[in-house]
Amino acid sequence: MVYCRSDNKMDTNVYSSENKCASPNEMNGKGVLEVTSLLPDVAEEAHNEARKYPDVPSLRYGVGENPPILLSLILAIQNVMLSFGMNLLVSVTIADLACADRNDPIRAKLFCTSVFVVGLTTVVQSAVGIRIPILQGVSGAFLGPLVSMKTAGVWSCDSTGDMDSVSMSSNQTLLQNVTMATKQELVYYRVTQLQGSLMVSGLVTEVFLGGTGLLGYLVKLVGPITVCVTITSLGLSLYPIPIFYCSKYLPVAVCGTLMMILFVMYLTRIYVTIPTIHCNRKKATECNRNTKLPIFQTFPLFISVVITWALCGVLTLAGVFPDDPSEPAYGARTDTRGDLITLSPWLFFPYPGQFGPPRFNTAIFIGFVSSYLSSNVESIGDYMIVSRATGTFPPPRHAINRGILTEGIMGVVAGALGAGHATTSYSDNVVIIKITQVASRSVMLLAGSICLLFGVIGKFGAVLASLPDPVMGGVTIVLFGLLVSIGLSSLQRVNLSSTRNLAVLGTSLYTGLVISEWLKLNKDSIDTGYASLDQVLKLILGTQMFVSGLTSIILDNTVRGTTEERGMDDMTSFKTGNGSDTDTHHSVYDVPGVSQLQRKIPLLRHIPFLQPYRLE
Repeated sequence: MVYCRSDNKMDTNVYSSENKCASPNEMNGKGVLEVTSLLPDVAEEAHNEARKYPDVPSLRYGVGENPPILLSLILAIQNVMLSFGMNLLVSVTIADLACADRNDPIRAKLFCTSVFVVGLTTVVQSAVGIRIPILQGVSGAFLGPLVSMKTAGVWSCDSTGDMDSVSMSSNQTLLQNVTMATKQELVYYRVTQLQGSLMVSGLVTEVFLGGTGLLGYLVKLVGPITVCVTITSLGLSLYPIPIFYCSKYLPVAVCGTLMMILFVMYLTRIYVTIPTIHCNRKKATECNRNTKLPIFQTFPLFISVVITWALCGVLTLAGVFPDDPSEPAYGARTDTRGDLITLSPWLFFPYPGQFGPPRFNTAIFIGFVSSYLSSNVESIGDYMIVSRATGTFPPPRHAINRGILTEGIMGVVAGALGAGHATTSYSDNVVIIKITQVASRSVMLLAGSICLLFGVIGKFGAVLASLPDPVMGGVTIVLFGLLVSIGLSSLQRVNLSSTRNLAVLGTSLYTGLVISEWLKLNKDSIDTGYASLDQVLKLILGTQMFVSGLTSIILDNTVRGTTEERGMDDMTSFKTGNGSDTDTHHSVYDVPGVSQLQRKIPLLRHIPFLQPYRLE
């Protein structure tokens, strides 16, 4: 039997990797072991489990553990940084689509509402939803219908269109000749159409699928190959984002990329002592005021962003970047979004109906339904890949139902508040967990709380959203690259010497890639005679992740193959190994207090999004 001890009995910090193991005979009678990282039986069990399941991650902090507050705060901010870019992009797109002026206050309101919704959804999802550390962010799938409406001319800013006949009688004057009051009416009218369509589409898709438990039955069709195809396709389809950001000023982006590579790959074993207090609750006299922290591995994104942001600030003051907005390098300036900071209020509380009563638009509704379906595929893949990253794989059926139900309900809430978009799980969050080896639920709750704070105190969020484009471009190259590799890691249990598996995998990946790229080159190739149907088909076929994921589901479940060959033979019996001992299957996914209610109210035992009733 192996006993593990620390060289310094006062150093009980789990971040330090300098613990040594020795047998009783090797201790030379120097005394009884005073501090153990694991009890003997637990250590041996964890060792055996780790050998049996080599892909179980070794976490510094498991799902149910709470890191020190300062560490949690910086980790939370790292996750928040990942979401602000999409927050800004979608809110600006909605404002442009609604024909809002550059200095219209609705731009700041849309952005603050978007940040607030992201924070609220993250807190609810982590507390009572899927209950694993997943950041909820603005779903990129909802950009498709918004952009297609603008490019297809459904909504344009050179004419008031059909809205004139509703709110302005028969006045068909051009928008530039309309009075400010009438134009503001047009802007709010379009935003409320997005709200109502979002609410109804969320009810008929995610709320229905998750609330009835139908999605939980369908998820058994999703195997490791589908998870790999979905996540990998998502990572590959995101390549235009870093290209767009990096094109603003490549030297700054390259600097950020090199720092991320240096921190994530080369400086992972550099420990820095930081002042803190870590006490053993069972032995209150044993406190450690100094903690050894692998600072570059834990905060690579935060450090890279701060350094490159400061570099952009210095170059802006030195006059290196041009003042002309038409120049690409203008996007590297730190003052390009000064209007957003100026317009954002100090205090802002989003409330239902702030832009008026919700309205309905059939074309938007159909587009949003397809967006929700695409988001479901992404979320299920994220649930599984995050569960594997946290050592709690696989998520049970009731947790998946509840996670999708939560996304649907919060999508309805987002529409009521006026966000104009729903949220989804962020795959980039998996990368952060892999890099930092911190899977604490409390960190994600803190990240959601920070977003709520930034949404209410508008100027704080606007400052963070003013991050220069090349800064995010540099770090996203590494993050998206790691996202692709995380998707590929799902194949660890799959027999890759099988021609069947290779055919399913390659065909699925290539089908989504070819169809989406073909549609980009042939935008007018789909013409059914119905504009709404054309938009839906273009959105679905143009989403590489959706096409690849759907193809893999069909092939993986129709082509003959054994469960062992497909890597699904041991999924239901997967055990957590060397992760936290609190990260058991039930304690992670079960909603606290529900079991007690199920004993008192038997009807609750049959609800598909609540954990099964267990006799105690």
